[in-house]
Amino acid sequence: MRIRVVSWNVDSRPTGLLDAKIELLRRLQPDLVLLQEIGRPVYRALLPHPSAYERMHRKTRQFSWGALSTDLCKPRASEYRLGCAVLGISNTALIDAAVLDRAPFEVRDPVLPGFLWRTVTAQVALSSGDLLTVCSFHGRQPSGEPAAALQQAFHAGIARWLADVPGPVIFGIDAGPRVPGSADPLLGPAPVHHLKHVLNAADDHVWATPGLTVLDVQCIADDAAAAGSDHALLLADLELSTA
Repeated sequence: MRIRVVSWNVDSRPTGLLDAKIELLRRLQPDLVLLQEIGRPVYRALLPHPSAYERMHRKTRQFSWGALSTDLCKPRASEYRLGCAVLGISNTALIDAAVLDRAPFEVRDPVLPGFLWRTVTAQVALSSGDLLTVCSFHGRQPSGEPAAALQQAFHAGIARWLADVPGPVIFGIDAGPRVPGSADPLLGPAPVHHLKHVLNAADDHVWATPGLTVLDVQCIADDAAAAGSDHALLLADLELSTA
């Protein structure tokens, strides 16, 4: 089964171009999108409210389901908090979604909530009957101590969590600048998990388990910038071998 995946830091601050972002995603026609730095207004625009007139709702909605980290956190994050999201079209179905509150992050309150709203994972059923785990992460920014240590803890916790997740798995991340001189257990040359690098542009990455064959990849920078994001959009066409 062929799956088109987009990972993108949409940079959905109020200065962003909401309509241009939505139109770019519509034009690319992904099956799954992994978004970072997404606010509720952009998320809601991608998933129009179901109380709208039913025929218009079906016509205008781009995705059939979604999971937003700031909605899943307990307590629920504020309206102004930017988080991560996973969304899918009608040939997929959402089984379950959560933030990584069971990941072995070596931090405690009050730092831990700031980690969790930067993570979302979803278990998705495909039309082939297969199950797929899809994740979106937004890394900590390593601007000095203790921020560099927090970024390392963030990556290490996700990597150890992924090591126990059975395939197939896909994740997209805006990882932030690399910490100099550190071995990255999530994105480095010898990660502690079983996923393989698919593509990256600067700090943005897509990884997937080996059972997902890479058919094509694209780094879409100019159109992403025109849509008001300071990050390139990563597009990957993958094929999942089914039984």
